[in-house]
Amino acid sequence: MRLSIQCFRSGDVLATPGGLTMIALSIFLALSSLMVEAAEPQDRKSFKTIPFDPTPSETQRRELERMIDLCIKTVDREVPGGHFSASVDGGIVNTLGIDRERFKFWKCMSQNGHPLAPIDKSRD
Repeated sequence: MRLSIQCFRSGDVLATPGGLTMIALSIFLALSSLMVEAAEPQDRKSFKTIPFDPTPSETQRRELERMIDLCIKTVDREVPGGHFSASVDGGIVNTLGIDRERFKFWKCMSQNGHPLAPIDKSRD
């Protein structure tokens, strides 16, 4: 059994058939993945808890924060590579992410007994 090992100089990659194609393909894939991430911008949206309580008790606040942490982990698992975040301020949950991440978060919160509703800015 014969094993051949080849060493390439920097110019050899371009001289081999398909070498230039592989370099071009690598560049294309890198740029296209950047464009996909840029296509769906992250935005901030806020939701109110149901029932809405602007000043929840310490116990309610801790439970809401625990559930937010759990649902953030769920989003991270179900939408890998994302940058979703959420925080609570009184009875308001502030989120930063793309729509798919936000939907997974909202669904998790609802399934775990903490439904959220969009804040109607026109009533402010």
